[in-house]
Amino acid sequence: MASTEPLPMHPDFARWHASIGLGDDDARRQSRWAGVSAVAQATDSKDIEVLIRLAFKSRQPAAAAQVQKIRQSFKMADATFEMQGNDRELQVLAAASLAALMNEVDSTGAEVALAVTTTSLAGVRKPDLPMDLHVLAEGAIDKIAETNRKRPNLAAHTSTDAPKFDFEKAAAKAKAEPNAEGFSQAFTLAAEAAREVFVQMARRQANAVRAMDNFLRVQDEELQMLWWLTGQRSFDLDCTLDAIPSEAQPLVFAKELADSTEFLPGPASLDALLSRAGLKDRKKIALSTAINAADLAWLQTFMPEGEPSPVSTPIHFGIKRQIETGAGDAWIAGWAAAVGVAANFAVSPLKLGLLFYRERLLLLFGDE
Repeated sequence: MASTEPLPMHPDFARWHASIGLGDDDARRQSRWAGVSAVAQATDSKDIEVLIRLAFKSRQPAAAAQVQKIRQSFKMADATFEMQGNDRELQVLAAASLAALMNEVDSTGAEVALAVTTTSLAGVRKPDLPMDLHVLAEGAIDKIAETNRKRPNLAAHTSTDAPKFDFEKAAAKAKAEPNAEGFSQAFTLAAEAAREVFVQMARRQANAVRAMDNFLRVQDEELQMLWWLTGQRSFDLDCTLDAIPSEAQPLVFAKELADSTEFLPGPASLDALLSRAGLKDRKKIALSTAINAADLAWLQTFMPEGEPSPVSTPIHFGIKRQIETGAGDAWIAGWAAAVGVAANFAVSPLKLGLLFYRERLLLLFGDE
């Protein structure tokens, strides 16, 4: 996160903290929140994965060194925090850190919210926590998406008032030393005062331009998606959308919309776009069926070189297993065991498209 200011305590943190069994000690609660704030402030994309694995108690735990780093961050902010023997407390505090991050309306908050929803996998993976991270994440995604698309108030970045130059120091210097040297120093002070005013004006102007540029880019993002929807033609496969096997459509549609996304977490209208493209929210489709129906060469074009996370990107993890093993059922049992879901795990085509879209965004924006 860009800000270094301590985060305001989440209104529900007292309840979360009480669930750990540490009593109602306000001083201790404040200290623990200081740790949560410190962890959240220092979080990057790699740390998000660590926090999620801790909060969800995933079958694939984070590396010991990464966990130690998180523990040390808590310890530095809160000397009473124990470095071992408090795994339950660490789980809840990791979840609180995720909640704190999702409360921030910025790209990091969006990335955390996306990762929580993909990890939850349509609510199938539910950690034992005093808060519902999945619900918090969906709310954060809606809030950030709407904020990104709010027309900027340029009046807040500009002013019609004449700039005020403070030449008092320059005048005082000239009066105190009415000679060549004094006048020279006075001119220097006057120049510095003028420069400060012009810097402030330039900063306001730059903020206004930046705000409008972001807004126009958001509009361009949605315009490209609407052209894709109107044209009803796949960019990747060079065919009409209805020519794509229905089982593979959730993956193809989601991937192509993700390619047009400029800002996390994407448009609030994503559900509507996928639905209008033809994805239904009724009859369910098995994830393994969707992956096996997709063209192998197409799948290979966008898979990362590294190993996708079975925790935060389980669909990509399944695609990787299928590419390695080949089409059919051989890969499914191992994938399901690693992810922690039933081999016949199924969701509606619309929900599958949304999940895959969010995974694509995590991989596309995660290293920025």
